[in-house]
Amino acid sequence: MKVLITGGTGVNGAATSRLLVSEGMRPVLMDNRMDLSLIGDIKDKVDLLEGDVTDFQALEKMVADYRITHIAHLAALMPEPAEENPRLAMRVGVDGTLNILEVARAHKISRIVFTSSKAVYGEMVGDFGEPRFLPVTEDHPKRPADLYGVIKVCCEELGQYYWETYGVEFVALRFSTIYGPGKEARHGALSFYGQLIEKTQAGEPWVIPQGGDQRNDAVYVGDVARSIFLALKAENLNRWVFNVGTGRGSTPREFLAVLKSLFPNEPLYDVDRGVRDYVNTIMRLRA
Repeated sequence: MKVLITGGTGVNGAATSRLLVSEGMRPVLMDNRMDLSLIGDIKDKVDLLEGDVTDFQALEKMVADYRITHIAHLAALMPEPAEENPRLAMRVGVDGTLNILEVARAHKISRIVFTSSKAVYGEMVGDFGEPRFLPVTEDHPKRPADLYGVIKVCCEELGQYYWETYGVEFVALRFSTIYGPGKEARHGALSFYGQLIEKTQAGEPWVIPQGGDQRNDAVYVGDVARSIFLALKAENLNRWVFNVGTGRGSTPREFLAVLKSLFPNEPLYDVDRGVRDYVNTIMRLRA
């Protein structure tokens, strides 16, 4: 298996690359800018290519030159930049995904794994929202509330069409909220959990004036990487879309309580009620 990872030096790309390297592979990492801050420890164990998914000819040359057999398609604009520049967001998201699919069709790529998002569902209401929070299955109605979600839906539909029409295997992974190393540095205000973790480690106080009891499912980036790896290599798939998360909701207050137990000498935090859930995941991360 020779894997091309688009958006390969980003947060999810770096984690996925590191996992593939640990499995004895040498992935090809493509990104439109060579920021190696998240892959410094493995930069000599991967192939790095500067390129853009909107450039079909460059993409096709990469696939041919490196004899790519599988593609992990992670490249995208985040929600805030997408709202600021819708044309660019559509070009990178939809046109870029179409380029990936066309290259896969031409070169008989074994499988594409696409990083989608819970954003395809939009706001959770009724029994799926407060206070019951019933589990959401993959056949839940898609009603995206922002352009980022709309683009993910478009890409999923394109992928399904190419699998059904041309036999290009396409797997979409709909991730819940992701946290892990590099999220705050790369995604800033969009990385709420990353800020909680990094401020705690730095000994900085953190105040949540409201929303401390809002439940959310947050998944560690290492588990994101594992799901991508498994989706790339799984055999005889009879489904093409998967929700990926922990399956458990927790609150920011609970998250901070676990952080406080890991870093007991740091300042107290002002949040508004609770304690529980993230212990296993964060302890595994610490180990």
